[in-house]
Amino acid sequence: MRKILMMLLLSFACWGVMRAQDTLAVVSGRVEGENPVMLVIQRQMGMSQRLLEVKVQGDYRESLTVKEPMIVSLSLGRQTISNTVFLTPGAKLEVDFSREDKFGGTHAGINNLLSRLFTDEYQPKTSGLKEYSRGYAEALVRAYQGRVEQVEASGLLPEEQKVVQGVAQYQLLRDMYMMIDLSKAFGKAFAAPEVDTDYSDPLLNIDWLPELVFAGDWFPVFQEWLFAQVQTGKLKIGSRESYLNDMAAAIKNEELREAYLLGALWREVLRGNVKDFGERLKKATEIVKSKDGKEQLKAYAERLAESTYPAMEGVDLSDYGFPNEKGDTVYLSDFKGRYVFIDLWSTGCNPCVAEIAYVKRLEQRLASLPLAWVSISLDSNADAWRAFMKQKGMTGVQLLCTRSRKHPFMQRMAVNGIPRFIILDPDGKVWDASSRRPSDPVLGELLLKELK
Repeated sequence: MRKILMMLLLSFACWGVMRAQDTLAVVSGRVEGENPVMLVIQRQMGMSQRLLEVKVQGDYRESLTVKEPMIVSLSLGRQTISNTVFLTPGAKLEVDFSREDKFGGTHAGINNLLSRLFTDEYQPKTSGLKEYSRGYAEALVRAYQGRVEQVEASGLLPEEQKVVQGVAQYQLLRDMYMMIDLSKAFGKAFAAPEVDTDYSDPLLNIDWLPELVFAGDWFPVFQEWLFAQVQTGKLKIGSRESYLNDMAAAIKNEELREAYLLGALWREVLRGNVKDFGERLKKATEIVKSKDGKEQLKAYAERLAESTYPAMEGVDLSDYGFPNEKGDTVYLSDFKGRYVFIDLWSTGCNPCVAEIAYVKRLEQRLASLPLAWVSISLDSNADAWRAFMKQKGMTGVQLLCTRSRKHPFMQRMAVNGIPRFIILDPDGKVWDASSRRPSDPVLGELLLKELK
């Protein structure tokens, strides 16, 4: 019995080692010179996620954990070797500067082709073209098509070609939408661009591949492509319960459709956009069929159960008031009979500043609705607040809450981060405790349907 138990323990131990080895990738090569240099491998996931950072000298062989196929960047010292290196669990990557094709080992064909395709030779020719115009987008698509032609002529296996083409698709989306996405996150540095209505049309016939997701930052730029279809009316959404499924239905590939829907639901969880979220989860089961995907839906349902926002619906906020720029107190009850869109922000908050332009656009678009717009700044310095509003030409109902998150209103609504958008019903009660952002065109479509 003891012998059998020992054999079982050994077998489990061996299995554990095998599983650990399965998630390890190995990178090897040689560094010339007397001084060690830093080898860095990182993945872009919103922010850079460093997978390996180690000093190497002479012949080196280093391992890193890789749990899924991914595109990473690799640098040695101050030199970036490549921003498009493909790694998978268990892969062996060899780097040799003495060869024209510097990558060897697992996925050598993929990595050497990626290295060539993202040089200046294949960069989009956009000189003299207006940014965010159809002509500009057509130039980006031509560069993408040139890369695809090289992929098809490469001699790589079909599944290897899809990896490279997926990276090319990500680069196309990045060139198209990265600055639009950044303008929503870093409003103090990047102004919201003026985008022509037909800007995204040249991308309508592209069949997006599931390999697109190997690029860690794929979701925000891909969602901007979907947003563009909503904004121009090419993609119709039905209701608050179905809109994510409606957007996902525009994606032809089933794997990518599921990946997008799961990513969109997760973003809503993170931002607290949980009005009718349970209904969207139920609706998502029509698309999410994989075992891992179903487990994620269960995890999202657990997060929903922990959220305090659903219980806030119906809370009466009409008695709260805040001073305007003249020092006169304005009460939320002053707007009874209309819905009230409340924007909680501050002058030092990058995404808050980014949303200002989008709030103005949305207000103009929804002018026919019985909807009042109220901005409440959490700035502590009233003079700085007034100067900022003057600089930005901000008009309408502008209020100040110098007590910030210590104010009873903020505590009642659990305001732990901004920007935060709250919608009240015509009786001054919470209708949506944490609304989608004005920069999201879906919000405008929903409010046009719901607040008529």
